[in-house]
Amino acid sequence: MITPRFKLSQNESTVTINVRAPYSNLRDLEVTIDEDVFIFFSSPYYLRLHLPGRLAEDDFTESSFNSDSGEFTFSVKKVITGEHFPDLDLITKLLTPKIQVTDSEDPDRKIIIEIDSDNTQKPSEKLDEEFGFALAGKQHFHHIASEFKDVFEVDPREVKLSERHKMRLQYEQGKFNLDHYLSDYIENDEILELIALKSPWVDLQEDKIQFSDQELDFLKDLPNKHYNISETQINYCYCSLIDILFAYCYDRRTTQFEGSSESGWTIAKLAASFCWLDVFQTPKDALVSGFRRCVIYPLYRNFDLNQTIFTDLKQLLNLGEKHIIKCLIEMHNIFLKGDCCRYILNNLFIKDYIVYIMKWDRIKWKEVVSQVEQTTIHKADLGLNLQEMEDDVCQKLGNLANLTIKEDDSDDTDCDSSSDDSDETSSDSGDTTSD
Repeated sequence: MITPRFKLSQNESTVTINVRAPYSNLRDLEVTIDEDVFIFFSSPYYLRLHLPGRLAEDDFTESSFNSDSGEFTFSVKKVITGEHFPDLDLITKLLTPKIQVTDSEDPDRKIIIEIDSDNTQKPSEKLDEEFGFALAGKQHFHHIASEFKDVFEVDPREVKLSERHKMRLQYEQGKFNLDHYLSDYIENDEILELIALKSPWVDLQEDKIQFSDQELDFLKDLPNKHYNISETQINYCYCSLIDILFAYCYDRRTTQFEGSSESGWTIAKLAASFCWLDVFQTPKDALVSGFRRCVIYPLYRNFDLNQTIFTDLKQLLNLGEKHIIKCLIEMHNIFLKGDCCRYILNNLFIKDYIVYIMKWDRIKWKEVVSQVEQTTIHKADLGLNLQEMEDDVCQKLGNLANLTIKEDDSDDTDCDSSSDDSDETSSDSGDTTSD
């Protein structure tokens, strides 16, 4: 059965459910309401929602069908007038498990059976051997075992988590290019233009953010998983999300918030959570990693640019879960493009993040956002001696600027003077001889 595109809205007294089911068989149409459960069936479409509040059973204030768009509209009274139903736009969390249809004894009827599969993520006892979302994505890696070098810097099946972190820091140290960094530090006109760009997120308001039809189509097809992960895994999950979103913010600003054909490489390379399958203990650890990698790998390597991107990140986080989900959906689409197998990052991270965000503890997440707001990153935190190198090059440039050349020290002046004296001597000598 096909899950139709749907969206919900509400006012004080009713909930309106729009279901787009083009070319459905209207003779099969069945709509049922049982307290907090809404069921829509019209072959080949089936939708079952668990709402965060109770509806009056079969008490439709308005029902309609638009034959041109194939859209059904049902407005149903709330049992408690004035009750607010939270998160109606986070549609994945309202869905029930997938269903299958089997034949019944009556040839004109079908039996609908919900597939009650166990999709619960269980806490891992050996986190040092795990990777992916909340260190729980191991089952997906074998799909690209032969191509993992195109995406990952390390094979997690061979290198444990504790070793990955040490290897990453050593590898980054060797990749740091002093000439490139100093060039971007000195000749920074283009970078200053990027810094001056106004982020489109500045004018966004959290309560005005809406999912597009394409985003709704994506969300309705995600599995409504339940996550039973440990406190340690939850912390890794939060901090890695900071790392991933910082890389996303770098790509947005350096492409003037439009993206490019290299966006997939940029995001995957700058987020150590992706390419090194690393995790972080604190939000600051994740931010330091992002700052480091942004002065080692991409086209623009400038600490002041990183500080502006950090501001972008804080703006993004303050726009709330819905905006974060929209950014993750955009990343998902980016990773699907190109001939590299970055699509595996969607299976290891992105899809689970989107579903988990809809259900996470918002109080805990706000504490993480607060930590990010209070964090300050200094050049010394990166462990690359940036300040010392900048001071050294500034001193050398200052010495060059203070150099002066005296006229009597000029080689040209000496030659001219010598030449003039020679001419005068020759002239005097000639006159004497003549006499």
